[in-house]
Amino acid sequence: MKHSKRAFFIILIITLALGYLSFFGISTIGIKGASQMRFGIDIRGGVSANFSAKDLDRMPTSAELDSTRHVIETRLDQMGILDREVTVDRNNGFVMVRFPWKSTETNFDPATAIRELGVMAHLTFKDPDGNIVLAGSQVVSAAAVNDTQNIGQYVVNLTLSSDGRDAFSEATGRLIGQKISIYMDDTLISAPTVNTQINSNNCQITHIGSFEEAQSLAIQINSGSLPYSLESKDYSAISPTLGSNALDIMVYAGVLAFVLICIALILYYRMSGVVACISLVLHVAGQLFFFSLTQITITLPGIAGIILSIGIAVDANIIEAERIRDELRKDKSVQRAIADGFKRSWPPIFDGNFTVLIVSIMMMIFGTGTMLSFAYTLLTGLVMNFIAGVGATRLMTYSIVNFKKICSPTMFITKKLYARKEDKTLRVIQKMPVFYAISGVIILIGIIMIPINGIQLDIQFKGGAIIDYSATDAGSLNVDEAARAVADALNGRIVDGQLTTDYATGEKKLELSLSGNQQLTNEDFQTITTTLQEKYPEQNFVVYESNTVSAFLGAQFLQNGLISIAVSFLLIMLYVWFRFKKQGTSAGVTALISLIHDVLIIMAVFIVFRIPIGDSFIAVALTILGYSINDTIVVYDRIRENANIFKKMPVGELVNVSISQTLTRSINTTVSVFVSILLVFIFAAVSNLASIRDFAFPMCIGIVSGCYSSVCIAGPLWAKWQEHKLPQQGGPAKKAAKA
Repeated sequence: MKHSKRAFFIILIITLALGYLSFFGISTIGIKGASQMRFGIDIRGGVSANFSAKDLDRMPTSAELDSTRHVIETRLDQMGILDREVTVDRNNGFVMVRFPWKSTETNFDPATAIRELGVMAHLTFKDPDGNIVLAGSQVVSAAAVNDTQNIGQYVVNLTLSSDGRDAFSEATGRLIGQKISIYMDDTLISAPTVNTQINSNNCQITHIGSFEEAQSLAIQINSGSLPYSLESKDYSAISPTLGSNALDIMVYAGVLAFVLICIALILYYRMSGVVACISLVLHVAGQLFFFSLTQITITLPGIAGIILSIGIAVDANIIEAERIRDELRKDKSVQRAIADGFKRSWPPIFDGNFTVLIVSIMMMIFGTGTMLSFAYTLLTGLVMNFIAGVGATRLMTYSIVNFKKICSPTMFITKKLYARKEDKTLRVIQKMPVFYAISGVIILIGIIMIPINGIQLDIQFKGGAIIDYSATDAGSLNVDEAARAVADALNGRIVDGQLTTDYATGEKKLELSLSGNQQLTNEDFQTITTTLQEKYPEQNFVVYESNTVSAFLGAQFLQNGLISIAVSFLLIMLYVWFRFKKQGTSAGVTALISLIHDVLIIMAVFIVFRIPIGDSFIAVALTILGYSINDTIVVYDRIRENANIFKKMPVGELVNVSISQTLTRSINTTVSVFVSILLVFIFAAVSNLASIRDFAFPMCIGIVSGCYSSVCIAGPLWAKWQEHKLPQQGGPAKKAAKA
């Protein structure tokens, strides 16, 4: 198939144009640049507000507080505000809500920002006598749609809970021909007429003239499913939890890593490296453009999802470049080698991306908050990988070989490698005891350190206390330094620091978040205050407010995370079983074992180095799982391919050959991602940003573990499984053992 020379330049122009749009935007037509993406509280800071019951003559019950929290969390998810902290103070009966600033925020007015959350009123449905026939909490959802029976009109579909269905059935049965009025507190928002008795969970509000009117009504109904009306008189601005310059550090590290990766790709893969660099720019530009356009919140787990997707994009280009080299070493013409290389690289790229796609979709289905941020960034990254890493890379490569000076094997591979027709086969299977011993020792150290160091849970998972201190000049404080001093004084209790700004007075306060469910005693308060005063004698610290709060990421969050991971594992096993046919069960199980291995390694790192387990652990764990399964699938795909070529080769030798053939790709991809994260760690360490450092360090270890488990655990374990089965089937087990 003939490809035009112009294709390369067309894609290059598209890449440059999209890159400009994504990084700088065009304000005159409303296209925002990367700097105007909506970043989470952890990166940009945001708003903190305490919502209390309005016109309620009693203290809200725990169930009502939990229901209120759930409604607000759901509302924030639906608005794309994925980095939010919603917790309850049961002692004082209020819900604390924290969410990031809009990307367009210039005044940084908390009161204005709070209005973004929508109406905090109580929804009721009343009969003509003013009696409540349905409460907002009994309405599961409301959605505006076209009226299929009356063209040009719109309806609002309501879904009711089981008790709501029973209540509404009774009310509509006796009110046929009469109106049921819908109120937000005391404000009438709609008064539809009952046409017939409704005996199901679904009903409609009909005869709405415009979609805007229907959508507005649906939003109001969805907003009103609170158990009571809320008001907020206490709100403030809060500083980024990762530090004020966290974003700058990650951007600097990211740009430097990107440049180094591109230089390495060009030096090692030559023209394939040049094409890969353009493809990666297109990939990153597409992701940034999407998130600046949609304003979905980018959090630390979201950035982890971007890192993973870029790593997979680098991997796709390396797989393609390596397969082209393999075909060139078979003395094929450049055009033929490129065509066959792309053909052979497609199965591992597709399988690897599809298994990671399963993870991202499960996160979207079961996840909330920061898990959704990870899922969205990963999903868009996978889509861009197929567009840029597969489509654009192939079109550009086919295009450039139409130039005679480029259509030469040495433009894709060095003379030395070209002359080497076969790779040296490593004896990986024979080293299994060593590999298992290394893994076992690391995991054992983690287990031994549990009773010594304990498992440090952040306030996000464990709850704790939040103390606000007024000070002479709180704005001049190094909050990380202050938090570490207090943590040392409290015998290692996990403490995080932030600055808050009271919008009414402009006063800045030091806010300390202390993890743990134990109550703070008067002695604790005295210890904290004395520690701060001794460290900063020029400040006059006074306790302004203290609250005992539940976990920001509660049991439901953890449960949903575990469900999504469990379902992902099951679907991945089924997919591997389907793709690998006879060896599918063993391949799926051994892939799962390698993933469990990686989780245990990551857990050991957090325990040994006393890193608090919070959203950074979620970000690291999800990234490594996605990276590891992608790496493992690439190895399995090569085993499957070689099994069809070398039908009589013993299993052990087959695995050794396959791992040896994919090892260069595994190492190059791992080094690329590792260097990126290592630079983030170095920048964070130099800038004394503990939060970023505690994210980057275990990520570095996890990336190495993901590659290690794919090469040294999953493949050899699969081989042993197959060798165990072969004697029962009359296969060449003894030959395999001698390989």
